[in-house]
Amino acid sequence: MSNSKKLKLPPLAFLVCLIIAALGWVVVTFSKDYRVTLDFKVQCYNLPEGKKSVTVSDTVVALTFNQKGLKYLMKPFSNKDRTVYISVSDLIKPKHKVSVYTFSSKEMRDYLVAHCYGSDLVAVESPEVITFYLR
Repeated sequence: MSNSKKLKLPPLAFLVCLIIAALGWVVVTFSKDYRVTLDFKVQCYNLPEGKKSVTVSDTVVALTFNQKGLKYLMKPFSNKDRTVYISVSDLIKPKHKVSVYTFSSKEMRDYLVAHCYGSDLVAVESPEVITFYLR
């Protein structure tokens, strides 16, 4: 009877070591910093007083993030319908009052860092310029 227990112990030990090694690999892999560019749909809200609608020159923006791998498995990065919400009133506040507002990718990045994503957002890859038309 002791012979059968000796034969089962090495496969069990191997299985435990294999599971520990796999968990270690997962922890190390997901703890690294990764730079990823993802496409987000643009949704506008909070229009200025007296304006009824807004049209955006590009409805999709490519945003580049730099963060730990595990965060990419969480929302908003894991959703298929990734959306960035832009408060038009907050975005155009520093500009003069007109009906057409143009923002460079750096200006959009600065706004999104301040209002949405924090320092994890590295850059707005495309478009180079985004224009908001208010009616």
